[in-house]
Amino acid sequence: MGEIASNTHILLIAVLILAVILYALYVTISIVKRRTRIRDSNKEISIIKMDLISKQSHLQSLIEDSVTWTPRDLETYEAAMEDTKLLKGKLDTGMDIADVKTKRLELGNETHQLFDTLQKIRKYEDRMFGDGVADRRGRK
Repeated sequence: MGEIASNTHILLIAVLILAVILYALYVTISIVKRRTRIRDSNKEISIIKMDLISKQSHLQSLIEDSVTWTPRDLETYEAAMEDTKLLKGKLDTGMDIADVKTKRLELGNETHQLFDTLQKIRKYEDRMFGDGVADRRGRK
């Protein structure tokens, strides 16, 4: 009688463990399916967006093709394009000049800092070795 109870106990524990494993598998599979569905729906949304963008671009080109330009409109457009080119050229030249001046200022600042450092070194040498000892003209 004790053996049957022990075997029933082991059998009941095995059934419970099997149920937990099956439930964990069910939950895992449902999570994976949900992630797959979300990924697929995101891809579908991206495809729909791309399709809408291409249709919008096509519609815009149709609108632009349907507009007729008068000679005066063409002259205004060409004048605006010429002004834009001139302004871009002036801007590029101004940026180049600003870059050169900025580099010159930076080099001047670095040179000033180096000369300050050199002066500090000379003062330190004069304190250590006496006045004029560290001079390049000849050491005492």
